[in-house]
Amino acid sequence: MRDKPTDFKCFLEQLISATAKIESKYFHFPVAGAESTIYRERVYCYELYHQLRCTLGNEFPYTLDGEVDKKAHKIIEGNKKPDFIVHTLGIMEENLAVIEVKSKDAETQNIKVDIDKLIEFLKYYYRAIMLIYGDDENKVKSTRNEIDSLPEHSESILLLWHKEPGKPAEEYSNARTA
Repeated sequence: MRDKPTDFKCFLEQLISATAKIESKYFHFPVAGAESTIYRERVYCYELYHQLRCTLGNEFPYTLDGEVDKKAHKIIEGNKKPDFIVHTLGIMEENLAVIEVKSKDAETQNIKVDIDKLIEFLKYYYRAIMLIYGDDENKVKSTRNEIDSLPEHSESILLLWHKEPGKPAEEYSNARTA
């Protein structure tokens, strides 16, 4: 059996390091013919996946997967697709983390749906991470409040804020919102 608190701490450090490597073109997606850029969650997630795989290397004892649907899963019911899972293939007891990603422009309702998804997956994963990217502290603060309104889960869901490209994400904690 692995030491999940230590493994999670190691993974989190690598995740934060990977966020710092995301360039602006993946953070703020340029659109032909438009004067401004937009946020595209899939573009950001694909680049985060790439950077995280490079950062974790081949020695990391878990597998990182993106958008694995659970519709044919024998244990997990429903058809939920977390943005990322960090797990040991085929061994439920070795699931480390589940991650949902949203841009600062995400609707509050969609963030609540993702928080509910994280809560559901906490039955099978050691920890959950909600990562918000984009410079909107009000969005991050409201997400923190939403998580904190669920006291039985608030300690198991880590909120990361990736404010800008080229800089690392930071944990957004209760102390910061006070």
